[in-house]
Amino acid sequence: MAKQDSPLSDAAAAFDTELAAYARLGKLFLETPMSSVKHLERANSTLAEIAGCEERLQAAGQALVKALSAARDQQEQLAGLVVAHVPALQARNQKLQELMTELGSVAGEVAGLNEVIGQHQGNGDSTHGPTPADAINVSAPVLALSERAEKLAAIAREAEFEELATQAHSLHQRLQTIGKKLQKAGGG
Repeated sequence: MAKQDSPLSDAAAAFDTELAAYARLGKLFLETPMSSVKHLERANSTLAEIAGCEERLQAAGQALVKALSAARDQQEQLAGLVVAHVPALQARNQKLQELMTELGSVAGEVAGLNEVIGQHQGNGDSTHGPTPADAINVSAPVLALSERAEKLAAIAREAEFEELATQAHSLHQRLQTIGKKLQKAGGG
């Protein structure tokens, strides 16, 4: 993508052009011999060009100062807007942290339930499933966690954290399915 010229770069380029012209004319003037009428006429003509160039250089310098001042004002205004926007970012980060903490809490409690379920499987015999009472006892906390995940998904969606809302909703659906299967296994 090509960089667009700005008033500051245009003013700097104009100043640089006039400065180069002044340097060229100054060097020409200093190197012009003064041994003949023609040389003197050339020196006087160059001196007049230098005077015109000095006027243009002064105008270009003023335009450069004005453009620099405008650019500085624009930068200060933008800096003010950036600083004013920081609290919104901090609030957003804090809200995300709160939601992530809640999701981590739900996930931690799910891991704890996995341990409880593992303990209810008795001696590790895979053909011996949980008793109906065990299934009912575990289904209530699973469904409660499912409800927490569903609420978290709604809060995350309302806060416009779609990825987190999707994760929480997915967790809610998985827990809901597990809880219902446990209720069914418990005869409920």
